[in-house]
Amino acid sequence: MSNKDKHDKIRDFFIDCFYSILGTVDRVAESFSEGEVTLKELRLIEIVLRTKIEGNNNFSNVAKALDITLGTLTAAFSRLERKQYLYKVRDSKDKRVYYIEPTSNAIKMYERYQAFHNRMFLGIFNSMTETQLEHLAKGLGCMTEYFMSLREEMGYPKTNPRLW
Repeated sequence: MSNKDKHDKIRDFFIDCFYSILGTVDRVAESFSEGEVTLKELRLIEIVLRTKIEGNNNFSNVAKALDITLGTLTAAFSRLERKQYLYKVRDSKDKRVYYIEPTSNAIKMYERYQAFHNRMFLGIFNSMTETQLEHLAKGLGCMTEYFMSLREEMGYPKTNPRLW
């Protein structure tokens, strides 16, 4: 197999794999909320829960973690507030600051979504040998570094990829 054939095969694999994962996860996200919440909205809920752990779940920090504007976050928040997945709480000391809080519905849906992720990755891990997992981890580490440098080149802040 020529290098071009290898490159084409790997490129096609990544494109097909990316869209397969994205489509599957999008359907799963919508199924957990009976079509009420999109994958992007579930991502917002995920970031709210993660930033909340550190006490950084105010609007500015959540927008920064998602690399979106405050206006975009406000619009997404309003949709999820109407659907009763998020609500806001004013800071007790600085009345200009609001925190985004998840409702119990959001937490339950996110827990189901995380359980799906765990099941999906356990299925992958259990189908591979230790050596294959080591090679996969090394390859994915290289991919992460590449995408971090590409994001930086495009003017995005260098952030923790886990918060993308």
